[in-house]
Amino acid sequence: MINNRTLVYLFFLIYISCENSIKTIQPPNVVLIISDQWSVKASDGSGDYDNGIETPSLDLLASQGISFTESYSTYPLCTPARASLFTGLYSHNNDVGFNLRRDSILERSKTTPTLGKSFKMAGYDVAYFGKEHAGGYGYASATEFGSMTHSDGGMLAEGSAYDPIFTQDAVEYIKNNEGDKPFFMTLSLINPHDICRVLGGKVAGATFADAIHFARTDDEPYLRFQPRPDLPKNHNISYEKGMILHEDFMYKETFDLDTDQWKRFISTYQLLIENTDKHIGQLLESIDEKGIKENTIVLFTTDHGEMAGSHKLIAKTTFYEESAKTPVIIRYPGTIKSKTLNNNAIVGTIDIMPTLLDLAGVPIPTGIDGRSFKNEIINPQNETNFDVLFSQNQFGRMVRYDDFKYVRSIVYGITYEILYDLKNDPLESTNLVNNNKYRDPLDRGRKLLDDWLKTENTVLVTKK
Repeated sequence: MINNRTLVYLFFLIYISCENSIKTIQPPNVVLIISDQWSVKASDGSGDYDNGIETPSLDLLASQGISFTESYSTYPLCTPARASLFTGLYSHNNDVGFNLRRDSILERSKTTPTLGKSFKMAGYDVAYFGKEHAGGYGYASATEFGSMTHSDGGMLAEGSAYDPIFTQDAVEYIKNNEGDKPFFMTLSLINPHDICRVLGGKVAGATFADAIHFARTDDEPYLRFQPRPDLPKNHNISYEKGMILHEDFMYKETFDLDTDQWKRFISTYQLLIENTDKHIGQLLESIDEKGIKENTIVLFTTDHGEMAGSHKLIAKTTFYEESAKTPVIIRYPGTIKSKTLNNNAIVGTIDIMPTLLDLAGVPIPTGIDGRSFKNEIINPQNETNFDVLFSQNQFGRMVRYDDFKYVRSIVYGITYEILYDLKNDPLESTNLVNNNKYRDPLDRGRKLLDDWLKTENTVLVTKK
């Protein structure tokens, strides 16, 4: 016969067992880190750099998880890229087709499923620290914003002034978290975004010297007293007409820059990236110190890249690799193997939302354009169905498939077609549209794009 004392003891054992089970199955925390205008040509987390840059924090994150080497922005421009990240929708399906923040977008953001709303409905606390610039889609359902909010893009010294504040707010959030509920937190940093509008002549009333004043010649000390960075290997390879709006004032201001001015630009860009990497390191360290590393998904990405002198161009928006390609690095100890690369899957910005939800076991909203690449994370060597990717800007469309990139654009009333063989021509030096040897991949690119435009019920260009 079981006496009362034995019953109490048995109930106590059952309670402890249940409590431990609850702790074991508690959903993972999710941390999304977004930089702005971060080119994988500058830093991709591999630690294998030949231009003097050092990003130990990103290298550490990559060594502890998986990196996708074929990841692209589905609209290589700030606001539309970010809106797609938080909605899993192409820009023509979320009303963000250019760097605009219209009232209609803000209204739609209240009803459109987003990353934050999905986590909120699953019982997560939602926090957002840093620049938003996503038409309200990023802020949706967040209740913690730290000591300041910043909805615009960020220019000149704003990143250097605000990013430390954003990071400290995120660190404090981690430090003070009670752990009774899982959290989804975004840290969105400005730099190195403010490099893109300060090279050349007057831009919005600011010159390059207003941003930073160093590395003007080879005689002036650079980081760690090392030589200034080299120019990109494709610096002197002229851009292809149809890839840029070549009459845009930002490009025209840079066409006559000399080598010293270009090296100064690249030096400043790399300095901003190294500073941003330090902020990433602070956040990762806070996760470790809190003891939640094992049950926290961390994903690092950016909205788009930066030309940084390739083809003698600056900024983003174009479909060149330097602008359109983005880093995607994910750490989730116990689920994702360390030091893993996926070189096969061609994934995009719109796929990040469903992937994070899927990894965390949260239902993915129906009707979105993006797909989860969880299987490509867990089994990176398996065959993938992420073999075609579409991207867009306000004057054209790109399809990425096999080893090729096909672009169709309308620039100042003229229609262009561009085909690059990325395997044999990684510098994107030769347009193969008129090369009969490439007729088959050209026809495939044309058909893929035509079918996508028809399926999406959209057009070739987007009005501003």
